[in-house]
Amino acid sequence: MLKTNRLDLVAFDLERDLAALHAMFSDPEWARGGYMTPTTSVDESRERLAREFGDNGGWTWVLRVRPDEDAAGVIGVFSDQGSSIRGMGWYLRRERWGAGLMSEAARAVSDHLLLQPSITGVEAWIDSRNGRSIAVARHAGLDLVGRLPRTHYGEIAQSVVMGRAAEPHDPVTLGVSPALHVQDVDGTARLLCDVLGLHVRFQLDDLALLGFTEWNGQSGLEVRRATGAISPATVTVDIGVLVDPLYAAARAAGLVDSTPPEDTPWYRRTFTLVLPEGHRLTISGPVNPR
Repeated sequence: MLKTNRLDLVAFDLERDLAALHAMFSDPEWARGGYMTPTTSVDESRERLAREFGDNGGWTWVLRVRPDEDAAGVIGVFSDQGSSIRGMGWYLRRERWGAGLMSEAARAVSDHLLLQPSITGVEAWIDSRNGRSIAVARHAGLDLVGRLPRTHYGEIAQSVVMGRAAEPHDPVTLGVSPALHVQDVDGTARLLCDVLGLHVRFQLDDLALLGFTEWNGQSGLEVRRATGAISPATVTVDIGVLVDPLYAAARAAGLVDSTPPEDTPWYRRTFTLVLPEGHRLTISGPVNPR
């Protein structure tokens, strides 16, 4: 058992805790606030718990708000995927929102997990619209480390990846910026900004540095004026929106050699954008919602 100022974090027991957690999972307002779909039966709630926490080595706890002994929520690590970075997830009943209880629990659990010799870090994947859950992660010491596209319950969204290392250290490599040599730097930069939503970080006569966001300190794409023969490059660009409208925009811009979108076996949808110099940009995004 783990204890905080207000909580007992008790080892999860499926038969003991299922009824209270099903009441949470099946609450439509709770699901809407967490950008999820409510469960429709006890069996479906049982399957959700088994899918997320069923093979995690017993690292799942229910929250009890003293002196109440019913489960007010659940927190744990996801089923083991053979990595020393372990994913965390948490759920709290709607009537308990707003009191800082899950922040209290997440800090205690993350502190405990990072003391384990087999764990070098913890991370949480959170819907980018879920400010409440992002605040929980920050309280637990997790910082933004990345983003992922998300096709979830019939809609396209993005997950922010929040992470915390057991032994924080500065990385050796801060980013990778591929360089495309082209005849028309200004025109190519405008085209990529229009089609892919890139941003011009800075631009000189012979060079434009394009960023994925308007913020500094991130990887980007260099567009350089060619001074000799051009060797076409191949670059993969991950995006967090549907690829089909981007393909249509590329075609409308005259990039007629670009190949149409298709789904991949690894649950991404891609198309290849071909620039006039022969550079091939594989645009990879979420699959279309069903």
